[in-house]
Amino acid sequence: MTGLVLKDFMLMKKNALYIAVVMLFFAGIYGSMGSDSFVSFFVSVMVVSILISTMSYDEFYHWERYAAVLPLSRRQIVGAKYLTALLFFAIGGLYTMAIDGASLLLRGGSLSGEALLVMVLAPLTGMVGAAVTLPFYYRFGAQRSRTAMLVFYGVPSLLVVVVARFAPGLLKGGLEVSLTLGGFLAGCALFTAVALGLSFLLSVRILEKKEIK
Repeated sequence: MTGLVLKDFMLMKKNALYIAVVMLFFAGIYGSMGSDSFVSFFVSVMVVSILISTMSYDEFYHWERYAAVLPLSRRQIVGAKYLTALLFFAIGGLYTMAIDGASLLLRGGSLSGEALLVMVLAPLTGMVGAAVTLPFYYRFGAQRSRTAMLVFYGVPSLLVVVVARFAPGLLKGGLEVSLTLGGFLAGCALFTAVALGLSFLLSVRILEKKEIK
């Protein structure tokens, strides 16, 4: 499985500098405006996009045909992709913390509880996004998984915009209630873990029943 994970990292090696520069560019713009929450979620979306890019490479080079003859079970093949996703999010999380920390330092600010909350919620949200897109990849291919990602992020974002435009009091009140819950982050982490676990089992089931040609 280690080799499969390294394969995904090697696939993205040629694009690593470009991706880092793009994320740094937008992080600098929105960080200077005080939009640290946007930076965190932007990096989270980028990590999911990078993960889907590895799927696109696999599909283009017919990776599944080669993987089918390896002495690995379908569960191990799927597990390697999920492990890659977790490592990508760990790197993205550290990158976000570094960017947000530098932004706060340059602005002379301090790390608030709300900012810390967003820094934790952003990668958790991204992991749930990965949990949604990965089964789509194994069932329908990389393009459909990209569509699933757009729906996952697009629909909630649209709802937030609509609520903020027509009922801003609801959004503000909901945020205040959430921030007062002592187990909110623990609940989010548990939900993410359950979502990833169920997604993994579903992906394994899909790949085991899939006839690779």
